[in-house]
Amino acid sequence: MNEIDEIRGIASRTGVFLPVIHDTEALNQPAELHGVTLPNRAVLQMTSGFDADESGAPSEETVARYANAVRGRLYSIVYLEPAAITPDARSQEWQLVLSERTQNAFAKLCEAIRAASQEAHGSAPLIIALLDHAGHRALSPAAAECSPSMPTHAPLISDDDLTRLVISCGEAARAAETAGVSGIALNVSGRNLFGESLAAYHRPGKFGGDFDDRSRFIRDCYTAMKMTTASLFFSIRLSLSDGLPQPDGWGMSISGSAPDIYEPSLLLKILRELYGAELVSCEIGIPGINWMAEPEAEDEIIRLSRLCTCIAMVDSNLQQNVQLVLPEQAEQTIPFSNLAAGMIGGEFASFAGYLG
Repeated sequence: MNEIDEIRGIASRTGVFLPVIHDTEALNQPAELHGVTLPNRAVLQMTSGFDADESGAPSEETVARYANAVRGRLYSIVYLEPAAITPDARSQEWQLVLSERTQNAFAKLCEAIRAASQEAHGSAPLIIALLDHAGHRALSPAAAECSPSMPTHAPLISDDDLTRLVISCGEAARAAETAGVSGIALNVSGRNLFGESLAAYHRPGKFGGDFDDRSRFIRDCYTAMKMTTASLFFSIRLSLSDGLPQPDGWGMSISGSAPDIYEPSLLLKILRELYGAELVSCEIGIPGINWMAEPEAEDEIIRLSRLCTCIAMVDSNLQQNVQLVLPEQAEQTIPFSNLAAGMIGGEFASFAGYLG
């Protein structure tokens, strides 16, 4: 029995959804995105190298890291690593910051990515800037939620400060457009300020409570980005479920600790209809999040099955109008290309997101 058959057997006996297949040809099929024909289904999702200069601009080391990454494989799309929307929003001093001050350095980074890919593969990728706020782990820590079930030393950010960050998103998007990226996305992951805002059930004011108010901050950020740019397409990196039980969890069942993708699907539908956001890089949180500590290790098959299941749970009608990216996981031993091909072949996802 080979490795793929062994994994399929374990998943079957465990009773979990994990569509690992032998044939990876689905990854080589072309795709369409915003009127552009893409050569394959491979997406590069760069992780933070923390090698920016003191202003938050990409350094020579940053540029070299990206050029080496795209030379190694043909990617249709490149998500840049998370770039903070303000210097205080960084998780550490050497994280990238997207601003008017750094836009020229980002332009050089985009030029280097396209040139390296064109030279190596005869094709240049679409480039997406990913805007970030580290929230609890920011240089100036900030919490969007005040739930006692999520312990943190970070102060609750005010409504006025959230509104100022909306303006910062618009300014960062304008800088990204000037730098020459193809698209812009918010990094709405479970452990940063954007992600936490979606689970602000206990927060007072206009940014907390019901779904309309909890999603207001994200929607306002996209409105600001739309108003300040003319040529960019919109995307999102979204945690479909943060793993926290109700009454505190995003994308979680009200009756227990199982994922419920109704609200994430509703948000994606709104972003698709109002902002034309078609491309979604999917994530999930890990059960038992504690903002002050790293999560405990989890069995890989269970972890990957929960990720694949959450992606497959996205409303099937919505899946006809958005394109979902299955992300590669750090330290993954299960062959990612075989898993991604199974998800794409089963029409649960459209792209495979490789870590770089």
